Amino acid sequence: MKKILGIISLFLIILFIGCKTKELSPEQQIKAQEYVDKIESRNFIFNANSAQPMSGRSINLNYNYYLKVSKDTVIANLPYYGRSYVAPINPRDISIDFTSTNFLYSENKKKDGAYEIKIVPKDIANRENEGISFLLKISPDGYATLNALPTNRQSISFYGTVE
Repeated sequence: MKKILGIISLFLIILFIGCKTKELSPEQQIKAQEYVDKIESRNFIFNANSAQPMSGRSINLNYNYYLKVSKDTVIANLPYYGRSYVAPINPRDISIDFTSTNFLYSENKKKDGAYEIKIVPKDIANRENEGISFLLKISPDGYATLNALPTNRQSISFYGTVE
C-alpha cells in the first residue's frame, strides 16, 4: 500500500512540475511587445504561407501573398481557391486583390495575449457584386490565421505570420 501511495505522490509531483506556467525569456518578451505595438497601432502585415480552401487540401504558397493593414488603408493580395456561387465577369479576376480606404475595424484582445481582428471593407462591395470580410486571429508569438469570408464564394483560410 505504501508503494502505491509513493508512486501516486511521485506521479502527482511530476504532474504539478510539468504544469508550471512557462515564462518568456527577455528576447521573447521584447518580440511579443513588438507584436502588440504593431497590432494596437494598426500598422502590420499578414504574410500568408499556406491556404486552406473549404473543399480541398492545404496549399503551400510560394509567392508573397499578404494582407497589409494601416490606420487608413487595407491592401489585400491573396489567392483564391474554392467554389464560386456566381461566375466572375473576368475569369482571370478570381483572386482577393483590392485596396480599401473605407472599412470597419474591430479588435479584441484575449486573456492569453492573442488578438481577434475583424475587418470589413465597405468600398469594394460593388466590385462584381461581391463583399468580403476578414477574421484575423493572431497568437502572442506572431503566428496568425486569416479567414476570408466572401459573400458569393466559399470561405478560405490562410495561415502565416504577422510582421
